Amino acid sequence: MYYATDRQYLPEHNNYGWQPNRAAPYLTYGSVQVSIPDKRAPGELPLPPWYAILAGDDAQKYVLIQGVTRLSRVDFLATVQARIRAAPERHAAFIYIHGYSNSFDDAARRTAQMAVDLDIGALPVFYSWPSKGTFAGYEFDENSAEWTQAHLQAFLADFAEHSSATDIYIIAHSMGNRPMTVALANLLEKRPDLLPRFKQVVLAAPDINADVFRDQIAPRFASLKLPATLYASANDKAMRASYNFADWDRIGDIRGPVVGIPGMELVDASAVIMNFMGHDYFASNRVLLTDIATMIKTGQRAKNRGGLKGIPSQAPQYWAFP
Repeated sequence: MYYATDRQYLPEHNNYGWQPNRAAPYLTYGSVQVSIPDKRAPGELPLPPWYAILAGDDAQKYVLIQGVTRLSRVDFLATVQARIRAAPERHAAFIYIHGYSNSFDDAARRTAQMAVDLDIGALPVFYSWPSKGTFAGYEFDENSAEWTQAHLQAFLADFAEHSSATDIYIIAHSMGNRPMTVALANLLEKRPDLLPRFKQVVLAAPDINADVFRDQIAPRFASLKLPATLYASANDKAMRASYNFADWDRIGDIRGPVVGIPGMELVDASAVIMNFMGHDYFASNRVLLTDIATMIKTGQRAKNRGGLKGIPSQAPQYWAFP
């Protein structure tokens, strides 16, 4: 996979920490190799337990990072361009933007898992902003997500213009939706010529103030006619914790009565089976993976995708898994 990040590089580890790279031009680039076990159900992301000192490098059991290679911006774009142009069917890439409490390695592993499980024939790329990678780092991450927005916007512009990808799909998770939504709206309002390249935008469990989203973000997406889908759930404990922290509803937390979002498809994922926290369902549940993959491969909107029901059925305001 390929990446861009505004994290600080740690040469002693050949990796990236949680500190921001405060030196212009801020962004650095590269590629990451990740191994995925053959015997693994779609959605599973098996990681070595902390105590597996001897067996933690078993690639038949765990998703493992095998190496990070740093690239200059020029080499990054040239390599990505060559990979995309060599694709036999279409010139496509998907860009994953992680959420709160994620390390650089977390983002790499999740991107690799989705690349295998979605199987959409698109080059996997991820953008990693300097999340602290800890549950206690929520306030730091909020500031970091705000700080990264300008850098993400610059990266999306650069990628759209110079990667040779004609089909770009964005999947953003949790707090990563904060910089993504503003960066993408800013970019496409400034550069409408790039709009046709962004085929689908997925907002997975977005940790965004619900009123800010409805009043300030969704109308911009609607005016751009961006094909965007927002997945939310009533069983997402991380969204509920975010509400308790901020004392303000989050748009990724479905609470009755559910109200549709004009210009954007809202999908209620409350009925799908989730893990304890219920926050990574977009990538860990086979039903969600299938729905996202179908959307990307076919371009079909919710009314034409099997497995979703419109609510109300006669004139749907939103969609749900039965």
